[in-house]
Amino acid sequence: MTSIKTFFWNDAENRLRAFFRVILLVLVAGIFANIIALIANDFSEVLEKSFMNFLIMLVILLSIYLVGKYIDKRNWEDFGITFLPIKQFIYGSLLGSMLVIAIFSVQYFLGWLSLDEIKFNKFPSYTFLWVFIGQIFRYICGSIFEEAFSRGYLLINLAEGIKGKINSNQSVIIAYIITSSIFGLLHMVNNNASWLSSINLILIGLLLGWMVVKTGKLHFAIGLHAFWNIFQNNVFGFANSGKKSIVSYYSFENTGNTLWTGGEFGIEGGLICTITILVALVALMHAEILGKTQFSQKVLR
Repeated sequence: MTSIKTFFWNDAENRLRAFFRVILLVLVAGIFANIIALIANDFSEVLEKSFMNFLIMLVILLSIYLVGKYIDKRNWEDFGITFLPIKQFIYGSLLGSMLVIAIFSVQYFLGWLSLDEIKFNKFPSYTFLWVFIGQIFRYICGSIFEEAFSRGYLLINLAEGIKGKINSNQSVIIAYIITSSIFGLLHMVNNNASWLSSINLILIGLLLGWMVVKTGKLHFAIGLHAFWNIFQNNVFGFANSGKKSIVSYYSFENTGNTLWTGGEFGIEGGLICTITILVALVALMHAEILGKTQFSQKVLR
């Protein structure tokens, strides 16, 4: 009986083991999500696309708060979820925007893009501005709940779960690589996904997670994630991980080689994206790579 208990329960920490804490969070979020799904049945398609991520965000944050407080026995801030300061959010937003602009610029100056339409809107019964703002809101909310779960709750619990004979820095790095890989591989089921798109999304996961590991906060990752999606999908009209835009300021016809551009999957499926993200990763990690700064994580305290 004792062995069964110790399989689930950590006596030293007086709580469930990390793996079962994650499972419990998923179950709690799943219950709330089913309730939300019943509410969303009455939404129009455009409202569902704009508002659904807000409801999911509330579900995920509430689940993390409840499971975190009563099962993990952690404070809200331990998962990197804080509202202030927003400086890192702004930095992440600028980087996400600039990376997409860089990829767009390469394709445009190579002559692979030709302007097809300005102010594309799949729902003409609604004004362009209404749908456009709705999608920005959607991507910000989506970035908050994805980062809160994957690089907030999951990262810290995975790092704790694998920590044993290795130190905190090593366990956090392993958890950082695993969560980034999960982030990339989950997109394999998307339309027009490929081995290259999966690699790119793992690299994007590493980019999103690096400043979380370094600061223990989600601000930078949320900003980068949100504005990467906003600029690729709603500014330039590229598909977002295989999902076509429903509204974008510009809409381009892409005639470039799909190996480089990503084709129907969007920029995340092309080699230009691979090179761009690798350059960004090296820029963020250069001090540690060159040995100028000793790696120090802020996830496990």
